[in-house]
Amino acid sequence: MDLGVTGVSELVLEVVDLEASERFYADVLGLPVVERWPEREAIWVMAGDRTRIGLWRPQVGLARGRGGIHVHYAMHIPEERYDAAIEHLRALGQDVSEHAFPGYGGSRALYVDDPDGNVVELWTWDVARHLRSDSGDAPPGSSASAAR
Repeated sequence: MDLGVTGVSELVLEVVDLEASERFYADVLGLPVVERWPEREAIWVMAGDRTRIGLWRPQVGLARGRGGIHVHYAMHIPEERYDAAIEHLRALGQDVSEHAFPGYGGSRALYVDDPDGNVVELWTWDVARHLRSDSGDAPPGSSASAAR
């Protein structure tokens, strides 16, 4: 079954020096910072208009991530494919967990582990909304919500 994946929504990289990483990704590569998570020591930058990259201090436990190797990555799926994707994955014996994101337009995400234990997220929120100043459901603290 084709789940309808349309691309990579986000990739999370663990970094030792968050400030140095921000300087590299934002100043050297020119990627805009779109969110800051001070409580988690993390920032998000946009790579083009479809992918965001998380730069995070190492941590353990997020969405069953192991920490020190890789936390997780997310791929976008359309909302109308979400329920069918869960049914399909569970029918194949996958352990699927879910999470709702009220701050991201009520979007939903499902999580499964790949054979190496990497957490794979399928998320209905379109991260390109970070770059739209007219987005009514941009998350608080993003450049899109700050522009309003």
